[in-house]
Amino acid sequence: MRSLQSRLGAGLAASLIVVFAAQWLAVGAAMRQLSEAGMVRNMEHDADNLLAGVSFDTAGRLRLDDTRVEQVFRAPFSGSYFRVDSGAVVQRSRSLWDQDLVLIRPAPGDVTRQRLRGPLGQPLLAITRTFTVQGRPVTIAVAEDLTPLERQLAQFRNRYALLTGALLAALLLLQALVVGTGLRPLRRMRADLQRLDRGEISTLPDRVPTELKPLVGELNHLLATLRARLTRSRQALGNLAHALKTPLTLLTDLADHARLRDRPEVREPLLRHTQAVRVLIERELGRARLAGAATAATRFDTDAEVPALLGMLQSMHRARPVKFETAIAPGLRLAVDREDMLELLGNLLDNACKWGRATVHLGLATEASTVRVEVEDDGPGCSAAECEQIAQRGVRLDENAPGHGLGLTIVRDIVATYGGRLEFDRSPRLGGLRVRVQLPVGVPPGSDRGGSE
Repeated sequence: MRSLQSRLGAGLAASLIVVFAAQWLAVGAAMRQLSEAGMVRNMEHDADNLLAGVSFDTAGRLRLDDTRVEQVFRAPFSGSYFRVDSGAVVQRSRSLWDQDLVLIRPAPGDVTRQRLRGPLGQPLLAITRTFTVQGRPVTIAVAEDLTPLERQLAQFRNRYALLTGALLAALLLLQALVVGTGLRPLRRMRADLQRLDRGEISTLPDRVPTELKPLVGELNHLLATLRARLTRSRQALGNLAHALKTPLTLLTDLADHARLRDRPEVREPLLRHTQAVRVLIERELGRARLAGAATAATRFDTDAEVPALLGMLQSMHRARPVKFETAIAPGLRLAVDREDMLELLGNLLDNACKWGRATVHLGLATEASTVRVEVEDDGPGCSAAECEQIAQRGVRLDENAPGHGLGLTIVRDIVATYGGRLEFDRSPRLGGLRVRVQLPVGVPPGSDRGGSE
């Protein structure tokens, strides 16, 4: 769908073109009508002048006083012509030379106006009137060449078309300026939405026109509601996790009770199922904590979050200290939920610390609308077949390392939530395992692209 500005501009431009075209046609027709009316008045004056010179002799023959004939009627093919007749007697202007006018004879007292061809084939406008002089009918016709008038009208139409086109162009520019100025709040609101999407602001500014205030208010209310619901959900999940740990611990202690040590048929299934419940609960809690598409206030600020995360991991792995290398642009803010990114990086880096010998590399970057994460270590790494195997769901990266093996599952869930990609291969630089993650931003949570079961 086209933008509002283009639709308004196209509609108004079409309206202006129609109005100006209709005006041009109407003005041209009015000018023709006025010009022809002026010609008719002049010809009526000439006809009256000729009528004053008409008389009949004693034999009843028509006579025309030469002093009543204008000079323009004397020059051959001058463009002004007349014809006076009564009965069989006809008087023609010298300008007709040896030509004649084919006229429609009106009834006495009437006037006819007609267009005809002149002696040179030029268009003529003629009026014909019938009078009664000395009891005898007299028909007087006066004709004028329309060629000069047509030429003047054509010049007028051309000049008026240029003036109309200039005015139309000026009005189109003016309306584009007016529409652009009127839609400026919408463009500013779009820019604010983009800032909101980048996490630069947490709410939309309310300095908008009256018509947009309800929309901005509803969007801000929706954002606040979503943040509040996400906070309450995570708090409730945290409380649930703490509440479930105590019963699970009691069940584990019960399985280790002295009374059950001699009954492996009871103790082992109890321990196995208790451990399975613990793993399942932690997995589902970790999945439920995922926020998916980030809200403005929870974007991941690498300058603030990455150093703290690396410091915590160094504390956790004091027994096997590793050196962290980072490739992160200063001031980088990722359009990913903060908690999700901490879960993703925390699990990937924790695994790299477990298997790496001395060095772990972390790379973060954005490209177009994709967040790229790369974690490498200098550990033993995996073969191509092993990389393909651990990429499958339900397979642990670290079967023999401590923990419940939820790290990769949580990573997979986060990547699936964002509709991203997760790849494993050997690091060409450090020689160990390399994990690459691509998270498209602006993709609705739960997208099928790259998703999982």
